[in-house]
Amino acid sequence: MQDSIEHKLKSQGYKITAQRKTIIKAFVKAKNHLLSAEKVYEWIKEHERNIDLSTIYRNIELMMNIGVLKKISLDNHVDQYKLSVTNEHHHHIVCVSCGKSEIFKECPVSLIEKSLINKIGFTPIEHKLEILGYCQECTRKSRE
Repeated sequence: MQDSIEHKLKSQGYKITAQRKTIIKAFVKAKNHLLSAEKVYEWIKEHERNIDLSTIYRNIELMMNIGVLKKISLDNHVDQYKLSVTNEHHHHIVCVSCGKSEIFKECPVSLIEKSLINKIGFTPIEHKLEILGYCQECTRKSRE
C-alpha cells in the first residue's frame, strides 16, 4: 500500500521525502483506525524520527487534496484521517472509542438526493456520511 501511495504522489509531481514516507507509514500501520495529526506526531516520535507537527499538517492536507487520505470529523472537534483505499463512492462506520473505521458502500443518501432533484430541483454534487458508534470489541469491553 505504501508503494501505491508513493506512486500516486510521484505521478502528481510531488517528491517522496523522508517525512512523507514516515507519515504514510504511520497511516499504513494504523490499518483501519483513524488518526489525528497529533496521533501521527506521537507515533512518529515513538517509532521513527522527529518531524514538526506543522510538517505533518501540511502533508496531510496535500495527501487529502490528491485523494490519498480522507478526513472524518467527529463530535470531539478533532479532525481524524484515514487512508482512502478506494476511489469508489463509500461511507464510514466509526468507533468513537478506539477509532476503528470500516467502509460501507451502500448509500442511503442517494434516495434523498433523487427526492431533492425531483421535488425542488436541487442538484447535489457531494455528500458525506459517517455513522458513529462502538465497535463490537469496545461494546464487549464496556459490558464487562
